[in-house]
Amino acid sequence: MLRLLWLTLRVEFPSAFDRLNEQGGPPVIYAFWHNRMLLMPPLYAAKLFKRPAVCLVSASSDGEMIALILERFGLKAARGSSSRRGKEALFQLASEIENGLDVAITPDGPRGPCYHVRQGIVGLAQLTGARVYALSFDLDRKIHLGSWDRFIVPLPFARVRFQAEGPISMPKSETEEDFEEQRRKLEEILLRLAREDLALIQA
Repeated sequence: MLRLLWLTLRVEFPSAFDRLNEQGGPPVIYAFWHNRMLLMPPLYAAKLFKRPAVCLVSASSDGEMIALILERFGLKAARGSSSRRGKEALFQLASEIENGLDVAITPDGPRGPCYHVRQGIVGLAQLTGARVYALSFDLDRKIHLGSWDRFIVPLPFARVRFQAEGPISMPKSETEEDFEEQRRKLEEILLRLAREDLALIQA
């Protein structure tokens, strides 16, 4: 179903995706809000397929279905979350980065609060030295589900405009204040990319 939906969409990509796909280079971390995850697997298959990647997926039963979808689009899945097997999953992601794979994380998942970057992605970036790309998209026709994040589902034949900002460096922090500043910086970037839906989520 997702493949069929994708084929109906009118998609615009920034040139950053082509550059990232073609240039190779060290592994990176993709960060995007949980409510935008639906279109990220087909985005990967269309524009980032030359870069092997793994996604952090919830260890819940819902995560099992998501992992199967990811595999169909050529992505690996690391099972874990901020609430279940979180440390194990982050160590696995660090190992994947060391082995040359990009990783993808929804920093506010799997349970929220919506549009709040948790500490794990910052710790992973500092531990591995991998730089972060913030990803998002805008839609002209969509619905929001009644979930905690108002999950976004595009309507058929919608126009999609993907966005990417990066690379974002996150050097190791000397103090808790430095760490929080980097967490907040990434959060502000992702919030800016999601500005279209932010007011609706907070209403």
